[in-house]
Amino acid sequence: MKRFGISYRITASLIITALLTAGLSIFLFYGLTKQAFTNYVTQSQLKQGQELSLLLGNVYDQSGWNGVQTIISGQAMMRQRPNNGNMHGGGKGWKAKSTTDFDIVVTDLEGNIVASTKDVEDISHKSTKKLQLPIYSGNKHIGNLTMQLPISPVEESLENVFSNTISKYSFLAIIFGVFVALIAGIIISNKLVKPIKQLSSAVRLFALGKRDVGLKVESEDELGALANNFNIMADKIKTSETLRKNLTADVAHELRTPLSIMSGTLESIQAGIMEPTVEVLLSLQDETVRMSRLIKDLSDLSSVEAGSLTLNRVEIYPFELKDKFSYFEFVTNLKGIEFVLDIPEDLPKISVDVIRIVQVITNLLNNALSHTKSGKIGLIALKAEDGVLFSVKDTGSGIEPKDIPHVFERFYRSEKSRSRKTGGMGLGLSIAKGLVEAHGGKMWVESCKDVGTEFKFIIPAA
Repeated sequence: MKRFGISYRITASLIITALLTAGLSIFLFYGLTKQAFTNYVTQSQLKQGQELSLLLGNVYDQSGWNGVQTIISGQAMMRQRPNNGNMHGGGKGWKAKSTTDFDIVVTDLEGNIVASTKDVEDISHKSTKKLQLPIYSGNKHIGNLTMQLPISPVEESLENVFSNTISKYSFLAIIFGVFVALIAGIIISNKLVKPIKQLSSAVRLFALGKRDVGLKVESEDELGALANNFNIMADKIKTSETLRKNLTADVAHELRTPLSIMSGTLESIQAGIMEPTVEVLLSLQDETVRMSRLIKDLSDLSSVEAGSLTLNRVEIYPFELKDKFSYFEFVTNLKGIEFVLDIPEDLPKISVDVIRIVQVITNLLNNALSHTKSGKIGLIALKAEDGVLFSVKDTGSGIEPKDIPHVFERFYRSEKSRSRKTGGMGLGLSIAKGLVEAHGGKMWVESCKDVGTEFKFIIPAA
C-alpha cells in the first residue's frame, strides 16, 4: 500500500490543526458569550422586578391590596394591545422585554394570590424563567412578587436565537479556516517538498555514477544547509575518487619501472647477454629497495590517514635531536651548500615519537637538498606560543604559487616529468604532514619562486 506523501501529510496536518483550533475557540467563545448574555438578561429582569416591587409597595401604602390589584389588572390590559409587528424574536428585530411581557403573580405572606395577569394554571405551564421578589410596605414584608416570562409561539427562547446565530457564524468560520489551511498547506508543502525532491533526484543520479550533479542553494534555512552539505559531500567524494584513481595509476607506475628493470636485467642474464656482475646485482638490489620503500611509505600514509598509527612517545628536549642531524653537514658540504643547525637548549620539553620526528625532519632536509644547487639550508627550532616551532629553510628553486596548495598531496610533483632525481615518489611531504598532525601539531609551507622555500611545523609542549 502506497503511503501518503509529505505534501498530503503537511496539508492534512494544517487542516486538522485549523479544525481543532476553530472548534476550541468557538467552544470557549460560545460558553463565555452565552454566560455573559444570560447574566445580562437576568440582571435586566431583576432590575425590572425590583422597580415593580417598589411600585407595588408604594401603591399598597396608599390603597392596600385593592390598589395592587388595579396595577396588575392594568398590566394585563396592556399586554392585550397590538405590538405593531415587533414580535419577540420573530420580527425584523428584537426588543428588550418590559414588565407587560411577564406573567405576574402577587401573593400575601400566607401564599394567597392577591392579583395576577393570567390564570395560575396557564402561568405554571407556559413560563420559562421565574423571578421571585419580596414586597415591602415601609420596612414591613407584606407579600411576594413572582414574575415569569412566557414562551411566545414564534420564539422558544432568546437562548435558541442566540445559539442559532452563533452556530451559523461558527460554521462559516470553520469553512473559512479549512479553506485557508488548505491553501497554506499546498503552498508550504510545495515549498518544502520541492528541494527534497531535487535532493532525492540528485542522490539517485549520484548513486548511478554521475559525479557532476549539484544542487542550487536557494535559502539559508535547514533545507539550504542540507543542499550545501550535499554539494560539499559530492565534491569530497569526487575528489576522493579522483585521488584514488590517481593513486592506482601512480602506484602502478612506480612499481612498473623497477619491475621492468629487474625483469629485463634477469632476462638478459638468462640469455647470456649480460654477466651477473656485482654492479648488476647491486642495481637489482636498488630496485628492490625502491619498491620496499614505496610499499612502506604507502603503509605509513594509510596508517596516518586512518588514525591508527601507534606513536611511542617520550618527553625530550628538542636540543637532544641535534646530534641526529649532524651528518647532514657532511652531505651538504659535498654539494658546496652551507648547513645551519640551530636548536637552543632552553626550549621546553616536547612529547614525541623520536623516530617519527626524525623521519619528518630528514624528509624535509632531503627535499631541501634536492631543490638547492647553492646557498644554504637551515634547521632551526624556536619557542612558540603553543609549543616548539621547527623550520627547514633553503635557498633553492622555490615553488610555483600554483603548486603550493598541492605540495602535501600524495604523489604530487611539481616536475610533471616525474623524474626520480628531483621529484622522488611524491609521498614524503604527505607522510611528514600526517606524522606532525598525529602528534597534535600542524605543518605549512612558505615559498617564493627562485628565492627559496621554508617548511614549518609546530609540536605542542609536553
